[in-house]
This record gives sequence, C-alpha cells and structure tokens, in this order.
Amino acid sequence: MRIRLIFMLWLSFQLLNGQQPVVLSDYVYEQSLTDFQFTFLSDPSCRLEPADIFSEDSMIRFRVIDLKDTTSAIFRNIPGSCIWFRFVFINRSNEQFSFHLQPNIFSEFEEYTLYQRFQNGVITARRSGNAIAPRLKDVNISGSDELRFYLPPGEMDTMFLRVQLSDDSVLSDLTFTVSTHDSVISRDRAKRMLFGVVLGIMLIMILYHIPLYIKARETSYLYYMLYILAFLLYFLNKEGYIYELTPKLSSAYISMLLLEIFLLFFLLFGKSYLDTAHTLKVWDNILLLAVYFTVGGLVLSFSIILLQEAGIFVHSVIVLAAYSINILSALGSLFLAIVPAMILTRDHVLSARFFLFANLFLILGILATYILKDFPIGKHSLELGVTLQILTFSVGLGERINVLKRGREIAQRKIIEQLRENAALKDKVTRELEDKVQERTREIQMQKEQIEKQNKEIKYSFDYAKKIQSTVLPTNEVFDTLFSEHFIFFKPRDIVSGDFYWISQKEHRIILTAADCTGHGVPGSLMSMLGITMLHEIVNEKDIIRSDEILNQLRLSIARTLKQEGRPGEQKDGIDMALMIYDSKKKILEFSGANNPLYIIRDGEMLEYKGNNMPVAYYDNMSDFTRYTIEMKIGDRIYLFTDGFPDQFGGPEGKKFKYRPFKDMLLEVHDRPMDEQHKILSLVFDEWKGDLDQIDDILIIGLRL
Repeated sequence: MRIRLIFMLWLSFQLLNGQQPVVLSDYVYEQSLTDFQFTFLSDPSCRLEPADIFSEDSMIRFRVIDLKDTTSAIFRNIPGSCIWFRFVFINRSNEQFSFHLQPNIFSEFEEYTLYQRFQNGVITARRSGNAIAPRLKDVNISGSDELRFYLPPGEMDTMFLRVQLSDDSVLSDLTFTVSTHDSVISRDRAKRMLFGVVLGIMLIMILYHIPLYIKARETSYLYYMLYILAFLLYFLNKEGYIYELTPKLSSAYISMLLLEIFLLFFLLFGKSYLDTAHTLKVWDNILLLAVYFTVGGLVLSFSIILLQEAGIFVHSVIVLAAYSINILSALGSLFLAIVPAMILTRDHVLSARFFLFANLFLILGILATYILKDFPIGKHSLELGVTLQILTFSVGLGERINVLKRGREIAQRKIIEQLRENAALKDKVTRELEDKVQERTREIQMQKEQIEKQNKEIKYSFDYAKKIQSTVLPTNEVFDTLFSEHFIFFKPRDIVSGDFYWISQKEHRIILTAADCTGHGVPGSLMSMLGITMLHEIVNEKDIIRSDEILNQLRLSIARTLKQEGRPGEQKDGIDMALMIYDSKKKILEFSGANNPLYIIRDGEMLEYKGNNMPVAYYDNMSDFTRYTIEMKIGDRIYLFTDGFPDQFGGPEGKKFKYRPFKDMLLEVHDRPMDEQHKILSLVFDEWKGDLDQIDDILIIGLRL
C-alpha cells in the first residue's frame, strides 16, 4: 500500500512537469518515444556531473521538448556543448528482460552516455557515439549507437542521457526508440542473413564470370565483376559492418569515395556492354566525359580523406564540391546509362533491353529506400534492387555473347558458302569450255591447237617470270618469325605483278614495304624486280636504316638507272610505296611514304599517316621524303597497301570502292584474327568487282604487334 502511494505521488509529480513515462514490456519490438516522454537540460560547458543531475535541484530544471517549435531552447545549443535528457521507464513485463535505447541515425552525436542509479547509490555509465571506438561502445552491432539497460519486472526508474553535440548533429530530426534486446538481436540476425544471401549471390556471379572473361577476353565481363566488388564494399560500409571493425574506414567521405567507385564501374560497364563506341558514337563521347567527371569526384573524395588523416583543415567549399559531384555523378550515371539503352531498345537490340530492365530494378530499389524507409523492407530495398540488377546483367551478358557468337558463325558460313559457290562456278565454266571445244570443227581445232601452243609458250614465259618474281618475294615463314600475326592479300591482275612487297631485318629492326610500280603485267614486274634489287642494295649493302633516306636513295637509283633527267618525252616510270621500319626492342615505328599512307588501328581508333605527294622517281616538284616516328603498343594493327583495292570498279553502279569505305572495312574487321581478315577482304573484293575486270594489282599487308 505504501509503495503504491509513493508511486502515485511520483507519477503525479511527473505529469505536472509534462513528462510521460515510457512503459516497457516484453512486447516492445521497436517503440518510438514522443516529445512528451523525455525532457532536457542544457549544459553548455559540459561541466555537470551525474551526481549533480540525480539531485532534486536538477530534477526541476529539466524542460519539456517540442521539436516542432524551432524557437525552442534546445535549438540554441551549439556544437561542442552538452545536453542532458531525462527518461522515466516503467517495466510491466513479467520476466527479466534487457532493453536498448536507440537514437536515430540522423542524430550524429559525438559522444553520449546513459546514467542509471541503483538503490545502493551506485551510478552506472554506458557509452556510445561517433567519437567512441567500436570496442568501447556499450553495444556494437553493425555500427549501431545503442545503449543497453536493465530494469527489473514491475519497477520504475529515472535515467539520464548526456550527449555532446557535433557539427553534424541535427536536433530537428532527433528521435529515440526503445526495443527489447531479443528483438534487436532478432533484427540483426535477419539482417546478417539477408547480407549473407546477397554476398553469396555476388560471389557466385564473380566466380562464374572469371573463367568466361579469361576465355572470351570481353571487357564487359571485367567491368561487370568490378562493379559487383564495388557494390559489396559500398554495401559493407552502408550496413555498418566495416564500422564494427574500425570507425576510421566508415566516415561520410569513405561512403562518398565508395559510391564514386561504384558509379565509375557502372558507367564503364554500361559503355562496354552497350558497345556505344560502335552503336552510338555521340553517346559514347558523353559517357566518356561522365567517366572523367566521376574520376574527378573520386580523386577529390580521396584527397579529402588523406588531408583529414594528416590533420589538415579542409575548407567547407571543397567539401560542398565533393558532395555536389557525388550527387551529380549518381543522378547523371543513371540518366546517361539508361538513355542509350532506351535508344538501342527502340532499335530492337535485345542486349540493351536487358540493360534497361536491370537499371529499372536499381531505380525502384532507390525509390523504395526513401519511400518505405519506415518499413523493414525499405531498409533493404537498395540491396534487393542491385541484386536483381546484377542478376539481370548476368542474363544480358550471356545473351550478348550468344549474339556475337551467332554473328561470327553466320559470317563464317557465308564465307564457306561463297567459297563453295566459287568452286562450283569454276567447275561449271570448265565444263562449258570443254563442251565448246569438243563441238569445234577440225579447222578451228587446228587453229586452237596452234593458239594453245603459242599460249603455252607465252604462259610458260609468264609462269617462269612469276616463278622468278615469287622467288624474290618474302615467304610467309619470314613474316611468322617476325610478327605475332599477319596476312598478305596479294592478287596480281595478270600472272605477274607490278605490286611487290619486300622485308629485311637488321638486328632488332624490321624493314617492310608495300610498293606499286608503274604499270602491271610484264612491264610492272620488271620494274618491281628492279625495285627489290635496289632496296636490297640500299638496306643490306649500304646499311641505310632510315625510312626517308631509303626512299631518297631509291629515287636516285631509279632516276639514274632509267636515265630520268626531266627532259620532255623521257620515261616517267616510278614507284608508289609505303615503307616502315619497326624497332621491336624500343617499340618504335618509322614511316615514310610516296603517294601511299600507313594505317594504324589502336583501341578501336584509326591513326592515318600520309606519305608525300610524289612518286619514287624523277618529279617536277621533288623534295626529301618525310619521316614519321611513332611509339607503338602491343596489340596495335598495322596496314600497308597499294591503291588497287580502293580504285577497283564494282558495285551496283560500277563505281570505285574508294578509301573511306576501305577504312571503315578495316575498322570493322580489325578485332578478328588476321587469317580471317584476309578471307573477308578477299570475299568483299570479289563481291564488289562482280563481273567486271580487275583493273590493277592488289596488295594489302596486315600486321598485329
């Protein structure tokens, strides 16, 4: 009876002061406290001690909180000052339970301590906050800032919470919740189980795609795996698992840095997956700018972290710029990745459809995180959205690779079918000729035999000339020894050719030329033999190893041999050529050209080096040839050629093939193996020429370093 009376008097006193008690029970899963369930006392100098707070004089100094009133005294506290909060708890549970007092995640207190005084006068202190190391916190579950307290069943108690404000403290968003220890553990267990599922899915995706990347060497796989790793790091930080180990790696700037890394690999993956370099060149440039912008934000965030670790003050303008870049990168990445996917989806590109749906999952996850933030599912919507996004990406990658594989198979089948048709056409023509020969009269037969005899003699001469010319031309074995991959598309118009190619090696330097002599057939072949002989003398006997000097010396030799002095009516024969010298040790390439250029394809882009507009012969406006020096990279493709292919007439209108389509064709096939490029060039040439005659000798040399 006496205890009940004391309780009623105490409760009346609390009601008069406007503070309502917090009723606890074993059903408290997560109960939010209202403004009327805790009062406050300002301590600007942080000098009040717990013994002072538990005195009756201090009790009456506490004031009711109204967080909706922005003029309230609580908002006058500044960073570095302290605030005391008073809570009155009544435990109506029937069993022994412990409870957790939890400030919300927006409070951002540097340090706070919960004080509880027992009947024997002992005051206990339980500490937490941003400035407290995880191992010293009262509760350290996923980086939470919770305080655990005990209250026997059927009892009530007054407890005080002392908080120290920081620059990041937001009192207008201040709330407290109370939960039973069992409910906290249950939520954390469910959270870790969900994390384990997500982590397992991500690791399986990475392990599954590692051998695919090694086999296909497709950059989309690499960026996809890095994107998953970046998400896992961001997720670990977001859920507080990094904070459990060390708070130094879980600051706001670390979160910004991890988000920038996450966005960077997202952009790189989208750029590679959608193949915007070939499908949407304008958007590819925009995405490239977005990548640079995101890298700038990443560098800025990393610099801020280093400066803070070194104890150097970082101006608020720099911090604001980092936050702005972070936000713009996040919004811009989604926009810039989705719009190209929408454009390609409209063009019925199946892989782009997977990319679009995957990003819709991400957007829904982000929206649900903010819309459903007060519900359990909202707290994990981002992880769910990214997980569905990554799974969809995986399906899309598989479909994209299948499309590329089917495209290669179709191209190979077309080449094989074309070769079969060519063979069948050849057999058909042979049979028709044989039938016509059998129908001819004896007189015609005699004439035929006479003509065949003459042709045989002429052909013998041509074949012998071809044999001589073939003997001096380099063999495939020479190219196989000097280059990792190559092809030589050599197609004379007649049996012998005015085009020729020549190669020589001086220590670690390789001299290679593709040349086009004046004329074709027998005259051209004689000129080519003359050019090969002179090149051998200049390089191998005179030991001249500069591309411009070789052409200068060759011009002098040709002019001297053909007696070219610029007089009217004299021989105008000469050579158009592209000559390169590759230093395999220094990875340096020299180039000089006479009317013919050199193409280099690097990282999907073509570099063109033009030769001088004059032949290797006497010329009215002669000058020294230009020498280019080029630093090469492993994997570069080099193309030397004569004008036979671009100048060939054909197509529906019987026009020239021209150089622009020739460049586009090389860009389109440069990623394929060299022998496959040779087949495709041959097929394209035959299809373009059709029934028209070949007008010139054809020579194209392709090399891969």
